[in-house]
Amino acid sequence: MQNITRIILTICLLMFTNALQANEVKTVKLAVENSWPPYADKLGDGISKKIIQEAYNAEGINVSFVVVPYARALKMAEHGIVDGAFNVTKQESTIAKFNFHNTPLLKATASFYYPQNSTLDFLDIQDVPEQTSIALIIDYEYGEQYEALKHRYNEVRVSTQHQIIELLKTGRIDMAIMFDEVAKFTLEELNLPMNTIRKGHVNHVSDIYVAFTQKRDVSEKIRLLDSGLQKTRRRAQ
Repeated sequence: MQNITRIILTICLLMFTNALQANEVKTVKLAVENSWPPYADKLGDGISKKIIQEAYNAEGINVSFVVVPYARALKMAEHGIVDGAFNVTKQESTIAKFNFHNTPLLKATASFYYPQNSTLDFLDIQDVPEQTSIALIIDYEYGEQYEALKHRYNEVRVSTQHQIIELLKTGRIDMAIMFDEVAKFTLEELNLPMNTIRKGHVNHVSDIYVAFTQKRDVSEKIRLLDSGLQKTRRRAQ
């Protein structure tokens, strides 16, 4: 009788374990920032989320999202609280902390922006003088070249795009680096004309990814995202 009971308990345990593993494969939990429209708005909705949902849906995977500021999204992914965080660029600082898929979600162009009446107009970040004040978003990546030179500048890191626009409007900083679609969207959202601030030359073009945690094995979730991205893009052709 005891042997039969043990066998039944063993079978139940195996079934429970298999169910957990199956559920693990079918669900992905990602952190999304709340201040990068049109890629991710204050509710986390936008272009990036739609791309991810469509890719995972193509593989039969459900995705849940946690909406937090960008810096917190990265911390949650880094510490394994979520499977990953997105709208992240691949560069030395992020590759050290996260695992990445192969196929980018999208490309995004970032440019220099100045107060409306500023006479500054730099062609390249290397041309920007030391001690120049530059408005940026907390923990955003702005390309390897900027990372190598940022110690020269007076960074003003803020939480939202609205704050950057306000700093430029009031002339409290010399310049900012903003992603072009984000700057356009934010100005429209604030009912401000495009010439409220002045756009300069391109700083960099970034491939945008989901940054996956290194705290546990999420290789299958990474593989499924790549596979789903390729499927959805083939369908769109």
